[in-house]
Amino acid sequence: MAEDSGSSGFAHLTRGALPIILLAAVVQGWTLYALHMSIERNVWPATEPGVLAALYAMTVFVPLTVQMLVQHVRRRVTWMFVAALAAFYLLIGWHYGEWVLDESRDAPDGWFAPAAIVAIQWLLIMPFLQARLIEGRWRSRYELLFSSAWTNKLVLGEAAVFTGFFWLLLFLWAQLFGMLGIEFFEDLFQEPVFVYPVTSIVFGVALKLIGSLERLTTVVLEQTLSVLKWLALLAGLILALFTVALVFKLPGLVASGEKAIAAVWLLWLIAGTVLLVNAAYRDGSLDEPYPRLIGIALRFAIPLTVVSALVAAYALWLRVDQYGFTVSRFWGWVVAVAALLYSVGYALAARHNHRWMRSIAGVNVVVALYLIGVLTLALTPVLSPYRIAANSQFAMALEAPDGSSEASLPYTYTHMSYLRFDSGRYGRNRVEELSRIENHPRAEELRREAKAALAREQRWSPPQYDSSIFAGIVVQPPGRTLDPQLLELLTSNQSNLGPLVDPSTTAGVFVDLNDDQAEEFVLLANGSAVVYRFESGTWRYVSHMTNDGYEAAQTIVSRVRQGDVRTEPSVWKDLLIGNLRYRMPPGAP
Repeated sequence: MAEDSGSSGFAHLTRGALPIILLAAVVQGWTLYALHMSIERNVWPATEPGVLAALYAMTVFVPLTVQMLVQHVRRRVTWMFVAALAAFYLLIGWHYGEWVLDESRDAPDGWFAPAAIVAIQWLLIMPFLQARLIEGRWRSRYELLFSSAWTNKLVLGEAAVFTGFFWLLLFLWAQLFGMLGIEFFEDLFQEPVFVYPVTSIVFGVALKLIGSLERLTTVVLEQTLSVLKWLALLAGLILALFTVALVFKLPGLVASGEKAIAAVWLLWLIAGTVLLVNAAYRDGSLDEPYPRLIGIALRFAIPLTVVSALVAAYALWLRVDQYGFTVSRFWGWVVAVAALLYSVGYALAARHNHRWMRSIAGVNVVVALYLIGVLTLALTPVLSPYRIAANSQFAMALEAPDGSSEASLPYTYTHMSYLRFDSGRYGRNRVEELSRIENHPRAEELRREAKAALAREQRWSPPQYDSSIFAGIVVQPPGRTLDPQLLELLTSNQSNLGPLVDPSTTAGVFVDLNDDQAEEFVLLANGSAVVYRFESGTWRYVSHMTNDGYEAAQTIVSRVRQGDVRTEPSVWKDLLIGNLRYRMPPGAP
């Protein structure tokens, strides 16, 4: 049975709402505390990342869903919605824990990003659920969807502010008694057994207090939107001026094929314009939110968002085509498609002379449903951005032409590094696949780089290769080889060699640099020169040599192969590779 109400789903709380809100808060608080203790003591479920992430997702969002739907808790369909969401959060939490978190339970992109994605998806779903419970049908009035969406955000924001002020008062309490030498309260307020349950309960109480003040919430919302709508004029002016400048630059950008414009700023421009236009339109109750001339000017500016949306999509396409998909580029495309839907939909709405804003209601619903669908699938294995990024970076690593080593890139920005540390288990499985690859023109190089990537324990630690990396390097004088002890030293001291060792960009020279009748060995890798000395029956590292110019690593190796190697007198002789001079630093032993 539908409820006859035109207000949002959180207003008109029933008399028994407070006990249910408090019960949900208590369950949430104590469960969060239990999960915290399991991590601190390293016991189950903390030992199972999938279970841990699943419980966190359910603990955060399911009690909050119950609190936001509290006026409908006596209806069977409400609990069906809650059960469906609980199952969904268990699934996405398990997927994230098992397939994204690394071995140390750290998220590749931190915990904030995935939590924000889940929160956005939850905020998009809630107005549709609330409207369905109020009107008894899925095709609800736009006015109700609008009211529910904005009221939810306002109520949650005010509850968060209330909880923040509560903790500020507790901090003041602790400081006042601390001045008297009483540290009990400061210690108590820092204990997890106090922090989690009390914070959850205070937040729940704030939801009850704010949700019961429907008139105040409506007034705050009305005031906020009435002020924001006037910023749409500035956004329209920026949009118009920028589009004119962009049109003149666009032919050159397309011809050059370069990513000359950051798509993120174009998308922010569109997002800001959409937000401010909706602040004026609201729920469609105002026929003329602006004076006539201002409304006409804004109407003609809105179609210009199509240009920015298309250019943003073009810039993203260039980036993906050149470097492949990453998780952030996946989300960039999700936002870009939403921007295209908004801009095209609003441009079509602007064709109408009278009350053109009324047509944007349907556009808003379509984009919301698109985002709900994409975010829901992206949180599961079906459309996981980590899986897509891993497959893309794997393909980029395979498609690189012969001899195109990533040695010129910092080791933290290579395809192999991204697969190892930034795309979860999907990427690590791909690295393991590359470590066993056969029947590929670069099979040996790929296997070597993949094994080195798997051996790295931290993303900022340089890759370490086995001694075979040095086996095929060019060495002068001809016929000389690296003895096992030197090979062992080079293998264990790879941090001296730069970001990545590649035989095609590495060479070695045996030369007497200080006229002591004993040869030193100079390893040339990535444009650097590292000196090793054999004394007292063992090889040891001496120093790096500086140079006074630049040549490509492949050119240096080619000159060594040709024997274009000589020295010049000094305390330590300079080493010349072609026209490039390497010099020992002052004070070198």
